[in-house]
Order: sequence, then structure tokens, then C-alpha cells
Amino acid sequence: MKIQNGLQKDSSLAKFVVRAHPIIEHFIEMLRIREIIGTYVRTDKRMKLDDGKALTLLIHNILTTPNPLYEMEDWLKPLDAEKVGLRPEETKWIQDDRIGRALARFYDSRHKDVFFRLALRAIKVFDLDCRRIHHDTTSVTFVGKYGGWSAREQLAFGKNKDHRPDLKQLVLGLNVTADGAVPISHRIYDGNQTDDRIHPANHQALQKLLGRADFIYVADCKLATKENLQKIAAWHGRFVSVMPRSWKEDEQFRNRVRRGKIRWKHILSRENHRKPDSKLDRYYVAEGDHETSSGYRLHWIRSTQKAEQDAETRARRIQRVLDELRGIQTKVNTYNLKQRKQIAERVESILKDEHCQRVITCEIHAAREYERIYQQKGRPTKHSPYKISWKQVFSISFSVDKDALSEEEKTDGVFPLITNLDWKTYSAKKALEIYKFQPFLEKRHSQIKTYQEIAPVYLKKAERVVAFLHIHVMALMVASLIERKLRLAMRRKGITSLPIYPENRACASPTIFDIVRLFKDVERYEVVAGDDTMVFPAELTNTQKQVLNLLGVPIAGYQ
Repeated sequence: MKIQNGLQKDSSLAKFVVRAHPIIEHFIEMLRIREIIGTYVRTDKRMKLDDGKALTLLIHNILTTPNPLYEMEDWLKPLDAEKVGLRPEETKWIQDDRIGRALARFYDSRHKDVFFRLALRAIKVFDLDCRRIHHDTTSVTFVGKYGGWSAREQLAFGKNKDHRPDLKQLVLGLNVTADGAVPISHRIYDGNQTDDRIHPANHQALQKLLGRADFIYVADCKLATKENLQKIAAWHGRFVSVMPRSWKEDEQFRNRVRRGKIRWKHILSRENHRKPDSKLDRYYVAEGDHETSSGYRLHWIRSTQKAEQDAETRARRIQRVLDELRGIQTKVNTYNLKQRKQIAERVESILKDEHCQRVITCEIHAAREYERIYQQKGRPTKHSPYKISWKQVFSISFSVDKDALSEEEKTDGVFPLITNLDWKTYSAKKALEIYKFQPFLEKRHSQIKTYQEIAPVYLKKAERVVAFLHIHVMALMVASLIERKLRLAMRRKGITSLPIYPENRACASPTIFDIVRLFKDVERYEVVAGDDTMVFPAELTNTQKQVLNLLGVPIAGYQ
């Protein structure tokens, strides 16, 4: 709120910044987040502000203008307090330490039960279709020292998906519905947690939440271990995943592809929305019935777009290998490359790291170098006595095997989907369409890292850091439900796009970022003259009113 002096001595003008906060507040109230937090988080009766209000204020901040906690007080000043769930007199209690203590109490409380109740509420109120659940993990990378880390979730080095193996991390696992990619559960793991060990426990947690086990569970190739698949099948669960390259069935099939023994059938064509100018991505399935040794069905898919990517990746790898081999040519016979075994191990390591053992051949050549050693001191003459000594020296030669390269090109774009779905109900095309929803889950991970700015974390105490990550997931749930509600309403009313991009350009799939930007300049005013108050409500454009109508948010929230 900003107050300006009027022309009269007893009058003043107050400006209230509104933005998209009434929309966010509407969905927070629909989910009853404050009530659920209040049920499981004990608040000291002496406190003048409930923890539920402090934590939902963080959701408003994360989804509009993410700020460090020490800037929360300044961020709140120009806002209309009632639009973010506060009474005007409560704003003076908002400061970084108050919110930090609320985060600490949230961590020490039954926060798992908070998210359990929150998920049940979202499923019921928004009628979420939970017949298919997608799972994936991502890294939350930390910079700097966190001495005395005391949280149960341990910072550690691991397989960093932000490509920063030099930094410690926590691992965030997320479960989203295929209906709008709405997060319904999550878990924060130690930084060195591997993906292949988390799926059985995650599946059981989803069974408890959904009250059923026959939902379709979709995850990447880390799900496809014999132990994981056996457990899920024993629970009467269903799954779709990618079979790892390490399985024997993979190499057997690729050998048949190299020999030209496989026939392909076209099943699907899709546009690449990330690259609108690119060609259609065409998908083919290998004809015939294919199963693993455990009896799970295999759908061998070939993608034209993935084939192009595989070819480009192989070309880069071959070039890197050739450059490295040229580099060690001059180092052979020196230091730790004096013996054939040492040279062979070095070459094998280079080829293995870039997966080029099949397409690049390398030979080690041995030869003798002779040297005449004179027996007497001084300048040798024609008749000076001498003896001949020799030593073995090595050299390497390498080349690209064009025949092997041609065979490898036949396997470009090939990947196997492994599933226990009924083949009569779920064809290869349906299984592929199910798995191709995974990028929408990856988009949620991207959203939490970029738009919501989950890192860097400007907190020091471990419990507050982990609790802050939990609140980010809560904010992601609210954002996902807003996006889903708007897109479903557009589809129901036959609206193909909304002019909410800059310069009123059309937007077919609005995101929370687009909605917040649309309402960023919305303000309302109050003029106080003595005992009289004149209220000037926010002026909304037709597009803003249309968005509010589609979201079911009353325009009165902007008065």
C-alpha cells in the first residue's frame, strides 16, 4: 500500500497492488491449505500470526515474484493484504525470521500428513483422474557450505541432473497425474539416492493415497529392474517404462536390426512442439510379439526424430574419440604409456566412455629400435668396439569402420517400452502415447527450477531449507491446478487461444507465468477525506475478465 498526500490537508490517496493474488488466493481457499496446515502444525498461542498464513504467503510470493525471505517485508508493503489472506493489522508481523520459524515448525510437524490431506482434497474438489501416475526425480543443487546439517535428508554428492557433479544436492521425487500434470505427492531424498531403489516404496505410498493398486505407473528406465517390476506386478499394479540397454534382450534385438531381420509398421505421427519448424516425428513399431524372459511385453519403437538425434550424438562422440586418439599418438612410449597393456587400457577407456567400441577400430603396432653403444670413451672411430642394443616401441593406428557404422545407423531411434498392460486393450500406440506424457512431468521440474527459482536457497538452517522445498512443491500444485482449470474451461467452451502473450498475441496453452504477467499491473485505489472513504476498484480488461470467468474466480475479488 502506498499513500500519497491529496490536495486537501485531511485527504490522502492509497494505492493497493493486486496483481494475480486473488486468483492464487481463490485456489488456496479451495484446497483449504491454511486449515490443513493448522491441523498438523502446532502454533504457539502467544504468536500473533498463524503459521498457515505465513506459509501460504510464501506460495503467493513464489508464484508471482520469488524473493529471498529477507525481502518479504518490503515485498508485502505495496500489496493489498486481504488479497493474500492477511488482515491489514497482521502485515507488521511479517518478516524473515517469523517465516523462518514457521518453516522450522512445519518441518518438525507431521508435514507428510499435510500433503496427504492436501492431495485428497485436490483429487476430490478438482475431480482429478488418477488412473495414471507419472514419476521422475530431479536434483536440487546447493552452492556453498552448510555446516552442521541436521535434517534427516542429507546433502551429498550424487548423479547431478544439473550437470554439476562438483556440488552437493538433494533429490526431489515427484508424482503427477496424467490429468493436467498435477503433483499429488512427492518426497525429498538424500543427495546420493539412486532412482532404481525408490520405486517400490513410492508405489506403496501411492496405493495408500489412491486406495487402489491397479493404476498405471509410468517412469524412466530406472524403474525397469527385475526386482521392481516383480514387486509391482505382485501388487497387481501396472507399469510402463523403458527397458535398459543392459538387458540381454536389447542386444539380441539390435543384432537382428543390424542384420535387417526386422519389419517396421507406422503407428503414429506427432509434431515437435519444442521445434515448430521441424519435420513430423514419425513412430514405428516392430512387427511380431516380443517378450522378456520374465514374460513382460516389449514394444520396440523407432522414432525418426530420435534417429536424427542419435546420429548427431554419435558423430560428436566419434569426433571426440578421434581427437583424443590423435592426442595420445604423441604420448605413446612415454610416462605411463610405455607398455602394450597400458596403451590398450587407455584406448579401451576412451572408446568405452564414448560408446564407440563398434565403430572405431584401433591397432597397436610394435617395432624394435636399435642403438649402437661404443665400449670406449672418446670420439668413436671406424674400428672402435661397440655392441648393439634394442628396445621395443609402440605406435597406434585407428580408423572409422564404415561397415560397422552403417550397421549402427540401422539401430538409430530404436527404444523398447516394457509393460504388463493387457495387449488387447493397450496397443503399442496406446503404450507409446502413455509414455510420451513424461516430458510434461519434466516440464514441472523445469518450472520449479526456473520460474519458481527453487535454488539458490537463501537459508542456512537445514530444517528450514527442506521445509522451503516442500512449500515450493505446494506452490507447484496450486500453479498446476490453475493451469488445468483454465485449459479445461477453454476446451469446454471451444476457445482455441487467448490473447495474453505480449502485444496481445494468441496463447493456446496458458501457464501460470502467462496469467501472472497478464495481471501484473492491476491496482486499486482508496481516497480518504476526513471520515469519508472513496474506493476505486481495479480496472480490468476484457481479456482479464474472460480469464477470471474461465477460472471461476469472482470479479469481486478485485474490488
